[in-house]
Amino acid sequence: MAFGILEPATGFQPTSTCKLHTTAQNEEGNNRVLFPQPCQSPLDPLNWSRIRKELLFATIILGSCATGSLGPILVPGFAVVAENLNVSLTNVTLLNGSLVMALGVSAYLCSCVASVYGKRLVYLFTTILLLVSCCWAAASKSYHSLIASRIFQGLGMGGFFGLAGTNSINDVFFVHERGLRVGLWNFGVIASVNLTPVISGYVISNLSWRWSFWLEVILYCVLLVAVILFFPETSFNRDSFENTQATERTLITDEAKGGIVLVKSLHADTSRWPLQSLITFILGDSSSRPPAQHNLLFACVKPFAILLHPVVLWECVMWAVVFTWTILLGAVASQIFTAPPYSMSTVAVGNLTGVAPFIGSALGTALGGWLCDFFGRALSDRTNGIYEPEFRLFVMPLAIVTLAVGSFGLGAAIQNEASDIACGVIMAILNFAVGVGCTGIVAYTNDVCADRAGDALGLAMVVKSAFAFGLSFLFNDYLARSGPLVFFSTFGAVTIGVMLTTVPLYVYGKRIRAWSEEHGLLERGPK
Repeated sequence: MAFGILEPATGFQPTSTCKLHTTAQNEEGNNRVLFPQPCQSPLDPLNWSRIRKELLFATIILGSCATGSLGPILVPGFAVVAENLNVSLTNVTLLNGSLVMALGVSAYLCSCVASVYGKRLVYLFTTILLLVSCCWAAASKSYHSLIASRIFQGLGMGGFFGLAGTNSINDVFFVHERGLRVGLWNFGVIASVNLTPVISGYVISNLSWRWSFWLEVILYCVLLVAVILFFPETSFNRDSFENTQATERTLITDEAKGGIVLVKSLHADTSRWPLQSLITFILGDSSSRPPAQHNLLFACVKPFAILLHPVVLWECVMWAVVFTWTILLGAVASQIFTAPPYSMSTVAVGNLTGVAPFIGSALGTALGGWLCDFFGRALSDRTNGIYEPEFRLFVMPLAIVTLAVGSFGLGAAIQNEASDIACGVIMAILNFAVGVGCTGIVAYTNDVCADRAGDALGLAMVVKSAFAFGLSFLFNDYLARSGPLVFFSTFGAVTIGVMLTTVPLYVYGKRIRAWSEEHGLLERGPK
């Protein structure tokens, strides 16, 4: 039993428990064992050059920032949009609710489609969909047209939400590198959610709310170029490669049967027409992609089976409750701070709900990711090199404490008409907690679920989207009826209660992983 983590009663060691260190140093002068183990193929993403990996990761950050900015883009101007389109504030809030619901569906489907057709095609299609739907939103003439465009925007956001921070990071980076990467991805999403209202507040005030979407169009044009140039297919079947290598070695030694000729034919450099080469460059070379073992319909149904895994259920509930804070703050900010006693302008609301939460999110996600890796390395050093995914959960107490301070503190500050600076500081603390918590959630489930991490987060997105969409009908009315203290304290208490489930999960997590793997609840793909 390491640091309170109970060992499986049967003695079975789950796959996600691995050895990260040896007792003796290797030839490079360090004692770290790479997990997962790369194969000898240069096509294996784990063997890519550092610059190739970093360009891909930079594209992930750009994509996460771009998609994260879409949700709150109208937040500072909710009142302006309501007046312009002659609809109620609740209807305008549903512009975000419909996007969030569509995002949940998209995050789930993107993981399913990627398992059949590869990830690069998913990123290309969703980026193009985002570009087109932002043009649609900017040119929309009615509320119904705008809400329809927001639904399609949500459908386009699933790639960089559902795959980038899970499967794509797992494909390219080793276990000891993932925590910080997940934190930076989460930073891109949450920080852009916070920073966007600052920019869009000025745009809406000085130009119009339509120009906010035209600026997004420019951003997605840049992202599309980055995906085409720097985001190759990351799916790779190491088992298939090893089997092919073994087969080729057998053929080469069997000269009597023409094995050498056959092997050469497998790697023949066939000429292509320029158009065919261009299509291959844009869509990606599928030669290293794992062969589809099921059709798309089966791929869309299969992920529901992993809901039986307790860790996946935990992620779904945790992600829904913790991440919804970013949506909640955006939904009620204009209602609170444009009314007396604050009576703030659209620009001022954007600054208040953007700058301070951005600082909190930046610190929370960056520190949370670093701490995930730090605890993983430090604790495995003290267990003879054995790494347990539960080591990532050491970041959660920090998230729980700061979320309690932020949620109860914000309600009390607004109720007592504290200054806008005081409210901003407390919102920064609250967003710090969300950043740390979300990073810990994804980092832990990435390690547990491995190649099924995209499916797990996709399901979590569906649950979160349904949860947030349902609450979007209640946020504004409940705040007006109950007051800020009860409003923020209620949701804060619910969140803390859910986050405390981390304690039994930490203690029994290894037993849960072993039991789930022994019973086939989490079928793991080839590593």
